[in-house]
Amino acid sequence: MNMSGIIFSEMYGNELNEFTHDRNMAAIPFAGRYRLVDFVLSNMVNSGITNVGVLAKQHYHSLMDHLNNSQEWDLNRKNGGLQLLPPFATETVNKNNRGKLDELRNALNFLENVSTPYVLLADAYVICNMDYRPALAHHIDSGCDITIIATKEDGSSTKPFPSVMQADSGRRVTSYALNYAAKAGDYAGMSHMIISRKLLIKIIQEYTAKGIYHLERDFIQHQFNRGQLSINLYAFTGLVLRIRDIGEYFQNSLAILNAEVSHPLFRDDQPIYTRVTDEVPAYYGMDCSVSGCVIADGCIVEGSVDHCILSRGVRICKGATVKNCVIMQGSVVGEGASLENVIVDKWATITVGAQLKGLSSNPVIIRKGVTV
Repeated sequence: MNMSGIIFSEMYGNELNEFTHDRNMAAIPFAGRYRLVDFVLSNMVNSGITNVGVLAKQHYHSLMDHLNNSQEWDLNRKNGGLQLLPPFATETVNKNNRGKLDELRNALNFLENVSTPYVLLADAYVICNMDYRPALAHHIDSGCDITIIATKEDGSSTKPFPSVMQADSGRRVTSYALNYAAKAGDYAGMSHMIISRKLLIKIIQEYTAKGIYHLERDFIQHQFNRGQLSINLYAFTGLVLRIRDIGEYFQNSLAILNAEVSHPLFRDDQPIYTRVTDEVPAYYGMDCSVSGCVIADGCIVEGSVDHCILSRGVRICKGATVKNCVIMQGSVVGEGASLENVIVDKWATITVGAQLKGLSSNPVIIRKGVTV
C-alpha cells in the first residue's frame, strides 16, 4: 500500500487520569482481552499498511509489553513493520504533551526512511473497524492537501469534538472548528488524517523550529482560515466509539455486550488482533449465575455476574454479586462482596463483604493493585 501509519498513543487533554497514571491511553484494556491500540493497529494491517510507527512519550512500558514483537499483527518484518517511537532520552525532555507536532519530531527518522508517498495519522482513542484504502483513494482523487476522516452527526451529542467540519457537495471542507459541539449535519473528526509524507516532514521541521507544536490549531486551522490549505472530507458510515473520558469508557465498554455494537466491530473479514496469552478456559462454579457478559479465558466465576466485562484471570468468589461492571485482568472480588457500576483496574482486590455502588454515568473506580 502507498501509505504508512503513525499512531498517537496518548490523548491531549484526556480525562482518564485514573487509568493513565502508569500507562498511556493506547494501553488501556477494552472488551476483556484487547487494548485500545489494537483497533487502529488492526485496521492498518487489514488495509495493507506494513510500516507503522507508534508514538509514545511517557508511561509506555505497558504498551511495549503488549506490542512485544508485533507478530500477532504480522508486523515482525525484516523490512518495515512496527516501530515504537519514544522521545529522545535527554535532560530537556518535556514531560507535558505540548501537541502532536512536538511528538512527531520523534518520528522524523521514521518518516524519512519509509518510501510511501502518504501517511495516515491516527489516535488510539477512537474505536472502529474500517478499511483505509477507500479513504486513500478518495484523498488522491480530491487533490487536496489533507483528508480528514469523519462521521456525520445528528446533533444529539452535547460533548465537544476535537474537530467539527462542514463540507460542500464534493466533500471539500468549508468550515473547520476545534473543540466544538456538532450540530445536526456537521461532521465530527475521528482524529484520523491522511497527508503527503513530504508535506508532513516539511510541516514538522518548519513549525517545531519556531516553537509551534499544535497540529490542528496552529497548522490546519490557521492555514485553512488563510485559504492556504485545502481539506478533503471522507465520511465514514460505520460504527465509531470514542473514548474521551471515564463516562465514555464505561458506557462503550458495556455497549459491546449488545450485538448491534459488537458485530460491526468484531468482523470475520476484518479481524481485530491482539496479543495472544495462553490461558486455561474460564471455570464456572456449580452455584454461579451469569447473564449477558463477556468473560475472558482464565476467569473463575463462583458468584453472580450480570451484564459485565471480565478480563483474563478475574475471580468472582462465592456469594459475590457483580452487576454492570468492568473488571480488569487478575482482579479478585471476595466472598459476599457486592459491586454495581464499578470499574476495577488490574490486580485489584475487593475484600470479603465489601459494598461498592456507583452510577451508570459516574462509576466507582478502583485503581490498579489496590485492596478495598
